[in-house]
Amino acid sequence: MPFCLQRCAYCDFASYALNALPEGLSFTSYADALIKEAGLAAGEHGSLRFTTIYIGGGTPSLMPLDELQRVVAAMREAFDVSRLKEFTLEANPDTLGRDKLRQWSELGVTRLSVGIQSLSDRSLRELGRSYSSGGALTAFYELADELSAFDLSFDLLLNVPWQKPLQVLDDIRTLYAFEPAHFSLYSLKVEPGTPLAMRVANEPGLAPDNDRFADEMNAAEELLEESGFARYEISNFARDGKWSLHNLTYWRGGDYLGLGVNATGCINSVRTRNHREFADYRAALSQDALPIAERTELSETERAFERLMLALRTTWGISRDAFAAGIWEKLQARAEELAARHPQLIVVAPGRIALTSGGMNVEHALVVELAEGVF
Repeated sequence: MPFCLQRCAYCDFASYALNALPEGLSFTSYADALIKEAGLAAGEHGSLRFTTIYIGGGTPSLMPLDELQRVVAAMREAFDVSRLKEFTLEANPDTLGRDKLRQWSELGVTRLSVGIQSLSDRSLRELGRSYSSGGALTAFYELADELSAFDLSFDLLLNVPWQKPLQVLDDIRTLYAFEPAHFSLYSLKVEPGTPLAMRVANEPGLAPDNDRFADEMNAAEELLEESGFARYEISNFARDGKWSLHNLTYWRGGDYLGLGVNATGCINSVRTRNHREFADYRAALSQDALPIAERTELSETERAFERLMLALRTTWGISRDAFAAGIWEKLQARAEELAARHPQLIVVAPGRIALTSGGMNVEHALVVELAEGVF
């Protein structure tokens, strides 16, 4: 859902502030477009079965319930979701409400991904967030009973120049009070064309610091592990196996369908990306065409490399059955060479290659080395 109360300083997503919506975009028109796209996608691909639904943003929690109900009903009609295991909705703290939470639960939402980002008020202001830490925490406390109906996941940013080093540790300890099942920890990134990028160009001291990020991630991992959270993916920590089933589909190389502005999908080795601008997206649908801006058929080599890269993001790593025998033998030989030189970064076991937590922090470099001469 491309709607936000306001645009954050660091955001380059395809989203719009409510006071600056492009012509023709409203909650109703967007719901209409999604419903039409779902029908076209079902016609294009035939019977598709999904075990997870993920409604991301933007800020999907802004969507009026009646419009959200229409969209979900259309998805249930167009696709087979009879074996649905997880239904995630992204939300911001200042868009929560008692009635909303009850209605989302009735709609079938099982998991809330809450973009808190920081509990430092200065950071929230500088980043352009639309709430204060006190406002967010008050909402969580007042809505604790309703929130308990969901698996809660909190997003936090690390490497933020306006907050003290290791602020994330204080944030995590505070958020424990709400019994989350999951945390996602990301480094603040400077994306080209954003207000943050323009500010960093004038104030280089605000640029993210890789050493600071590593220190904060390592400290956060230690704290979370003490409380029963396992780091199961580069940026994600879960309690009692409460990992994101939806995201695991990506990391395990499964097929997925994306609906909406700028959404991406990959089905049968064909990757697609929808139009980024609502006008282009809507225009394509008005011609009864899927609103695809880019379509790429991946070669077997490209798929194999992606399989390696994505699987090594997770604690499970990559297994022998993911590759042809000849490729696996080369990969295993490369992995054994790397493990001999860097035993603290990579683990090679019978039929499996995985990265340690330290290896996850330099995953890209390790994947490049592993793939050299193999793909």
